[in-house]
Amino acid sequence: MKPKLLLYLLVFAFTACHQVDPPQPYGALPSVAQLAWHEMEYFSLVCYGLNTYTEEEWAYGDVDPGLFNPSDLNTDQWAQTASEAGMKGLILVAKHHDGFCLWPSQYTDYSVKATPWKNGAGDVLGDLAQSCKKYGLKLGVYLSPWDRNHAEYGRPEYVNYYYRQLEELLTSYGDIFEFWIDGANGGTGYYGGANERRNIDAKNYYGYDSIFSIVEKYQPNAVIFSDIGPGTRWVGNEDGIGGETNWNTISPGDKVPGVSDSEYVKKLSTGEEGGAKWIPAEVNTTLLWPKAWYYHTGQPVRSLGNLMDLYYTSVGRGSPLNLGLAIAPSGLVRKADRRALLKFGEQVKREFDSNLLEQARIKADNDRGTKFNSGLIADKNNETYWATSDGVNSATLEFDFGKPTVFNRLLLQEYIALGQRVDSFSLEIEKDGKFVEIAHGTTIGYKRLLRFDEVSTQKARLKLSTKAPCLMLSNAGIYHAPALVPDPLPEVDLQGNLSFASTDGISIYYALGEDPDSADFKKYTPPLAIPEGGKLHCFAQDDKTGFRTEVITQEFGVARKNWKVISVDGQIPQESKLAIDNDTKSFLISEEEKSKHPHEIVIDMARPTNISAFSYLARQDGEKEGIIYEYEFLCSADGSNWNLMASGTFSNIENNPNRRIVRFDEKVTARYLKMRSLSDVRQSGKASWAEVEVFAD
Repeated sequence: MKPKLLLYLLVFAFTACHQVDPPQPYGALPSVAQLAWHEMEYFSLVCYGLNTYTEEEWAYGDVDPGLFNPSDLNTDQWAQTASEAGMKGLILVAKHHDGFCLWPSQYTDYSVKATPWKNGAGDVLGDLAQSCKKYGLKLGVYLSPWDRNHAEYGRPEYVNYYYRQLEELLTSYGDIFEFWIDGANGGTGYYGGANERRNIDAKNYYGYDSIFSIVEKYQPNAVIFSDIGPGTRWVGNEDGIGGETNWNTISPGDKVPGVSDSEYVKKLSTGEEGGAKWIPAEVNTTLLWPKAWYYHTGQPVRSLGNLMDLYYTSVGRGSPLNLGLAIAPSGLVRKADRRALLKFGEQVKREFDSNLLEQARIKADNDRGTKFNSGLIADKNNETYWATSDGVNSATLEFDFGKPTVFNRLLLQEYIALGQRVDSFSLEIEKDGKFVEIAHGTTIGYKRLLRFDEVSTQKARLKLSTKAPCLMLSNAGIYHAPALVPDPLPEVDLQGNLSFASTDGISIYYALGEDPDSADFKKYTPPLAIPEGGKLHCFAQDDKTGFRTEVITQEFGVARKNWKVISVDGQIPQESKLAIDNDTKSFLISEEEKSKHPHEIVIDMARPTNISAFSYLARQDGEKEGIIYEYEFLCSADGSNWNLMASGTFSNIENNPNRRIVRFDEKVTARYLKMRSLSDVRQSGKASWAEVEVFAD
């Protein structure tokens, strides 16, 4: 045998004998569709319809479709904005709870067919499908199971109607990446003119198994969203906050959307280690702030700093960010919204522009073999990964930058195609010859991002642990992100004194009023009293660089120093002051012995006051008992003769318990206030108040 051939065979035999197998899958695994969904990271639920023109979150179902007549509806503008901002998809609310359809459904006249827009020949969903293709975005749809317009809602005929509409959507507009469904089920509505309350058996009425089967039949690559999945789960809040511990697995059992018990809801943000199914969390909230899904006149957008916070509490905790986008009555994304989205996208790019590990020497205390070596975590390839040998469930990766290096961000990604494994990690830097911890966390999953104060070191090391047979990491990054000027955080106490959290080298500028000019802004110097409250506009500016935040707008009520709760349900409970104490964490709840509605709180403002609105803040402790749904608000000059100033419902307040401001049709001078609770979101029979405020004219 020739020497070269012999050598070749010996090398081949040696390599074959020492070939290392990849790690075995661990636990529940994602589907191909779920993997693609994870990689999208950022998309939007697009909210548009009759609600846009009535400025309601949950319309009653009786709004005239003739109101829908946008002057400049342009879905290309929506898609272009989303694409340039870094989004990967748009999910259209094709039908919300009011039943109005943004496509010309053959099964109802309550749709764009009945509008003057394009003489009834328009199709918003069809236009958006084409725009998404044009700008490289994926398309998703939301089809509310609750329909406050349909005459047969609550009966079997409506369920068949819903199934037919679902098939219509899924077979007419191309590929769908996500089907959105939520748990808002039953209640008051128009219902074809019946104008009544219709309650349903939410667990069995819709036949969720049939709904999911229809989606899987026509759109096998679509991920289904709800609080129980089966494709992706709601994170349990609408605040844009994922759990710091976030397992992609969970065991929903036989639960169905909208009827989960409170203990399960608490698990939505964290998931369950070793859960039976891969149902990752999706984090959703709104671009508008205070939170609103649909357009509201003058509603400001989130600041850049706030949006970056959302990024780190969603994408940075392993969950895609679904940022709700409210289309304006014109049919366009507002200029302010577009500007905020583009700045957000630019800032994300800046923060992760240069991975310092690409130039560092990386060494692990255990490698599975050459094919799974530690250098693969910085090769920009999601399909390669470092892994330890079986039986090694704790390991350390050391990074040597070759010189002192400044950084303040950490990025980690697991190779989740084979399961989620890491249950704890920490980052250390060498300082004075010793390694000291600067950051730590629990789960990683698809992606984990940590922010910390700037550090400088030549060497750093990452420690990881797992209960799985081995560790795996597909990507790691260390970055030096540019500093952002912190947003101004205004606070007003019970006396009406305005203050801001102070930061060295940062000045605050403010203006009061409805729509101030730039010349109206003044530099804040304490003390400053605004006893009558009002709209405050403010921004922060770096004294050295001149960089400034966007203008943040917040509305404050009249000072409540001398307010007194006269009675709650005819009594004066010791805790009554909790409803007006300026502490959002405390709250008043109705007494146990009177566990039925109506409940009412009566307040003496101590002096006649001109008011034009009131606000209600629900309890903020995460529990739902007593959160008011139907309300009445009355005013009186003498405490005996009362005028009803406002009544209605706080739509979506169960999932979005932020402060609700309700404007009166006319201003009133009053000394006494009365707020009645006619029902609560969980039908517990109780009522609770965290804060009650009024606003001057």
